[in-house]
Amino acid sequence: MKNIYTIVLLLAMVLVPVSVSAQTKRALVIGLGEYEDREWSKINGDKDVPIVREYLKKAKYSQIVTLVNKEATKVGITSAFKTLAEDCKPNDIVYIHFSGHGQPMKDINKDEKDTLDECWVPYDAYLKPSAKDRGEKHLVDDEVNSLLNNIRDRIGDGGKMLVVIDACFSGTATRSPEETLRGVGEIFEAVKSYLEEPAEESVGPETENERWITLSACTSNQVNVEIKVDPIGKVGKLTYAIHQNLKNGDLGSNGEFFSKIRRFVKINTSGRMQKPEMTGETTKYNINDILR
Repeated sequence: MKNIYTIVLLLAMVLVPVSVSAQTKRALVIGLGEYEDREWSKINGDKDVPIVREYLKKAKYSQIVTLVNKEATKVGITSAFKTLAEDCKPNDIVYIHFSGHGQPMKDINKDEKDTLDECWVPYDAYLKPSAKDRGEKHLVDDEVNSLLNNIRDRIGDGGKMLVVIDACFSGTATRSPEETLRGVGEIFEAVKSYLEEPAEESVGPETENERWITLSACTSNQVNVEIKVDPIGKVGKLTYAIHQNLKNGDLGSNGEFFSKIRRFVKINTSGRMQKPEMTGETTKYNINDILR
C-alpha cells in the first residue's frame, strides 16, 4: 500500500509542472471578399482563409475561429476578439489574421502625428460617411490595439502572439485592370454627431506598446496588390508568402524569415512599391514557435 501512495505522489509531482506550463494554440482569422457597401472594389480576402487554416492546422492549432464576409461585421469581429480573450490562458500562443480592405480615417482623438487613424474595414463599414456608417462601423487602430492588449494580458509574459495584416491603409483607388488593391486612399471623415456622442466603455487597456509581433503587407502609405495564383485565383501577397515559406521547412530566425517574406513580395511586385513590415516583440520570441 505504501508503494501505491509513493507512485501516486510521484505522478502528481510530474504532472503539476506540465499543467502549469501547458500551451494552447488559438487563432482568429478574418477574411473579406465582399462588402455590404457596393462602392468598395472587389477583393479576395475570403480566399486567404483556407490558406491560413491549412498552415495553422499543420502547426497544430486546436482553436481556429474564422469570420468570412457577412460574418465579419464590426460587432462580429469585436465579439470574436473578446471571446478569444476570455478563452485564453497564461502561456497560450495566439495568431490573429486580417485580410480585407484598409482605409485611413481622420484622427478622432488627436493621437496620430499624421492626423490619420488606420482602419480595418469590416463587412458593414462604408467607403464614405453615411447614415449607415458615421464612423462607428470602422475598426480604428486604437480599438484594434485595445482588443489585442486584452488578449496579451490574458496570455501573460510566457505567451506568444502574432498578428498578420494583409491589407493596406492608404494609397490610391486608381489602378490598372490587372491590379486588385486592398484599400483606398480616400480618407473617411467621421460624422460630427457620431464624434459628439458619449464614448462607449473602453474595450480594454489603452497603451501604445506593441506587445506582440505584427507582420504587415506594406507600409502605411503604400498599396497592397493581390497576387494571382493558379488554380486559386487572386489572394493576399503576404498570406501567400507566409504559406510558401512554411512549405520550405524551418523558418530560421525572425530576421531570416522576414527577409524571405520581403524577397517573395519584391519578386512578385511590378510597378508599385510594396514593402512588408515587421514590428513589435521581434526579439522576445521566435515566429517559428507560433507557425511551426
